[in-house]
Amino acid sequence: MQSKDKVEQLKASMKMKKENEARLAESQEQGKIAPGIEAQYLAEIAELKDQLAKAQEDLEAAQNKSKEAQENFVRSYAEMENIKKRLSREKEEMMRYGAEKIFQELLPVLDGLEKTLEHARQTPDVGKLVEGVDLVLKQFLKAGEKFGLSPVPAVGEPFDPNFHEAMGHHESEEHEPDTVVNEYRRGYKFHDRLLRPALVTVAKPPEGKKS
Repeated sequence: MQSKDKVEQLKASMKMKKENEARLAESQEQGKIAPGIEAQYLAEIAELKDQLAKAQEDLEAAQNKSKEAQENFVRSYAEMENIKKRLSREKEEMMRYGAEKIFQELLPVLDGLEKTLEHARQTPDVGKLVEGVDLVLKQFLKAGEKFGLSPVPAVGEPFDPNFHEAMGHHESEEHEPDTVVNEYRRGYKFHDRLLRPALVTVAKPPEGKKS
């Protein structure tokens, strides 16, 4: 039973006792009640007063506890909202600046391309141009490896539909059937996930020599 209900019940009991007390006083005046009964009524009234006081104390304690619980809830809710806002801000920053390290690694590649073009404009030496472009390509692949980028093995490998996309077949006696013999476009993986398949040509036995 709730403390408030106890208080109401005790108040009702007190009212009944007061009525009995009034009847007791009336009976005393008329000489119709024994002194022992009077003492018993007075003792019960005193006990009810103590119980009422105790119930009121319990009610106040319960109200204070409820108030404290509500304050704790409001404080916890505010803290939770602050955490959600902070996580949301961190997520936005991650999405906006998550590729920052990647571009830091690619900037030297961009520098290399600019230098290669500058030298190509100043000299007609095609060999130097090819050498410069090859160097830039190696820089790019090295930068990509730091973040999990890797080329898909193709030429000389058995055809794998999970990583290769066949553009056609090539008759060959030098290669085993279903071996990749040419690569039109290199494929790449990001960690263990395929970014794009390699476009390849696959060997097949010459006509009339199929096993």
